[in-house]
Amino acid sequence: MRILASTLLLVLFLGADAYAQEDYWFGFEYNTALANGDASDFAGGWSWRGGSFGGRKLVRDNTSVGFWVGWHVMNEVSDELVSFRGEERNLDLSGVQYRYINAFPIMVNAHWYGSQMGKLRPYIGLNAGTYFIERRVEVGLVVLDDDNWHFGLAPEVGVTFPLGWRARGLFNARFNWAASAGGSGDITYWNFGFGVAWM
Repeated sequence: MRILASTLLLVLFLGADAYAQEDYWFGFEYNTALANGDASDFAGGWSWRGGSFGGRKLVRDNTSVGFWVGWHVMNEVSDELVSFRGEERNLDLSGVQYRYINAFPIMVNAHWYGSQMGKLRPYIGLNAGTYFIERRVEVGLVVLDDDNWHFGLAPEVGVTFPLGWRARGLFNARFNWAASAGGSGDITYWNFGFGVAWM
């Protein structure tokens, strides 16, 4: 929570500069998510719950550095057997289950912007940092969860386009990879976002 609070303060500070200098971006995104690999076995299907915010500073005409913080929720209702393996528990659980993965990426990033194509400007980027991931299973009145910090990477592709009033729209796709931690194994998922950034 202290890390999240510090990040929020940093975002507010950068947000104030975003209006004063055109080489800063500050924006919000709505994100969807699609679990991949072992994560899809635990909580597969398309998720419509997620959001993120971030800031970027242009260091050249076609290169920026910045940060990205998000919250992505994947969920599934299942009656299959689920296994929890970790340092504190080893068990199998069956019954009607409500399964959730809450992923909180906290990343720094770098982006490279291609040439303008009409109003669209494509870009590629790489996010690197940490994920706080909670896996949760609810069966009747029983709730089991585990949470871990994971090192992770999220390569990204997207496009930006002008909206007016010093604002830009953006569409993007990221592949999120959170390395194994605390016995939970690698967690991978796609997320797709659209949002608005101010300069």
